Amino acid sequence: MSNTMLIDTLSRGDIAIRYVYQKMFSPEGKLVAVECLSRFDRITVSPDVFFRNVNNSLREDIFIEQLVQAEQHRDWFLDNAVFLTINIDDHILSLLQRHDIAKRIERLEHVHFEVAEYSVSLLSRAPANRLLPLNVSLWLDDFGSGHAGIGAIRGYHFNYVKIDKEFFWHLIEKEHGRQLMQALITFLSKNNHRVIIEGVENEEHQRWLSGMEWFAMQGFYWQEVSIEQLVQEEVVI
Repeated sequence: MSNTMLIDTLSRGDIAIRYVYQKMFSPEGKLVAVECLSRFDRITVSPDVFFRNVNNSLREDIFIEQLVQAEQHRDWFLDNAVFLTINIDDHILSLLQRHDIAKRIERLEHVHFEVAEYSVSLLSRAPANRLLPLNVSLWLDDFGSGHAGIGAIRGYHFNYVKIDKEFFWHLIEKEHGRQLMQALITFLSKNNHRVIIEGVENEEHQRWLSGMEWFAMQGFYWQEVSIEQLVQEEVVI
């Protein structure tokens, strides 16, 4: 049996999960948001492969645990004006519409939700998003790869759009890649999308993006941290 087939049989007690937070910084260097990500120490597949194949029960368990961390540290996020993003897919979208979950989210003004690139029906049936509670903020993840393209932003207005890291790296290698990236960011910004660049891993990447109208950058240039480490940090407002 393949690893992906085994994933569908797992329950919460079968796996150890660490939740880590990747930081996003503004052009001025301020921490403006963090993305909650799952790390699996004893599973050999990537998180992307895991979430494409996991059963809905375990998917819900992981989401609820991330929501609990958001609730426990609500005051820190609000006091420091830092957003927290949690990734969702088709199934979790329906969970957000459940009354008890919607009531919890109402209190979490700092929490936003990133629509995963593999959420095919969510991206292709944008009107379904209108069933969400009014205070839910959706971000489009991985713009430039898979289903997350122009069609996705045409059907639903995402206030925040994250440029896929592979797409970013691809443009860096192209002769006119910087002009293309600048035109894309300008187009998105003029249409009221705040742009986050994923995949920033060194100072050269930062220099390449300088002067463009992006909202934030994110990547392994900055160390990912646990929630305990994050809330010990002093954030310059």
